Amino acid sequence: MNIPALVALQQLVASSTHIVARSVAQAVPATTVVFYRGVFSVLTYAVWIWFVQRQGSAGTFQWRDWWRFALLGLVNMPLNQYLFVAGLRYTTAPNAALAFALSPVFVLVFASVLLKERLRWHAMIGIALAVLGAAIVAFQRGASLQSEVTVGNLMELAASCAWSFYTVWGRPLVQRYGAVPTTALGMLWGLVLFVPIAAFVPGGLMPPAAMSPRQWGEIAYLGIVTSGVGWALWYVLLRQMEASRLAVFNNLQPIVTVILSWIAFGELPPPAFWIGGAIALTGVLLAQRT
Repeated sequence: MNIPALVALQQLVASSTHIVARSVAQAVPATTVVFYRGVFSVLTYAVWIWFVQRQGSAGTFQWRDWWRFALLGLVNMPLNQYLFVAGLRYTTAPNAALAFALSPVFVLVFASVLLKERLRWHAMIGIALAVLGAAIVAFQRGASLQSEVTVGNLMELAASCAWSFYTVWGRPLVQRYGAVPTTALGMLWGLVLFVPIAAFVPGGLMPPAAMSPRQWGEIAYLGIVTSGVGWALWYVLLRQMEASRLAVFNNLQPIVTVILSWIAFGELPPPAFWIGGAIALTGVLLAQRT
């Protein structure tokens, strides 16, 4: 398994999420986005398991773990995904990226409590440097702590915290059942738990015909590529690495996003980007030391 290549692919997919979600969230209610994103995700995993992994090596499901998967689904869709998409209506994509840059800190705390992962000094210093570097890049891109975006920022911070818990809580399940089955069951539970929200929130679900082909394409991308490929890759990597060591790679997302804009639109990053990027990369490398 080529872990560096998988990390690069996963971060590339994750970096595109802020851009795509920000676009569709401006015109489509968050409830609609999350619901149909969940449908696309569950269908993607169903197809994968049926055609690819029927003869796989996933562990036999133990019914005593049903509540663990239910909690995984709860923090996944009703909390992380919904707060992330809904928060983008009240804040900016750089602010969301900044909130998720703090996820390694949350993971470090959760992992030390729930998984008893050892707190290494070089890992903590590396995470602090990675967060600092990501923050420099995010503020250079327009992140702001102004009062008019406070609600959105708090929603994104809560989504980041939920994602961190999802990472830590899922690691024992990934070790037991495998990455794709664990992600699939978590998505299925998340969709089931989100249905009451989607059904009863006034105006929460737009009629399918009311959405444009572009909006459907964006939601399909979030469901199939981000939640399908990206989240499964995250759990594949989590099976090989400690949660705190994996989470620090999230600090590369603001940097990757700027590089993508540079390649696509010729937007040359300012000096602050290179400084923040160098600090973040140094922190990531330091956190990976064994």
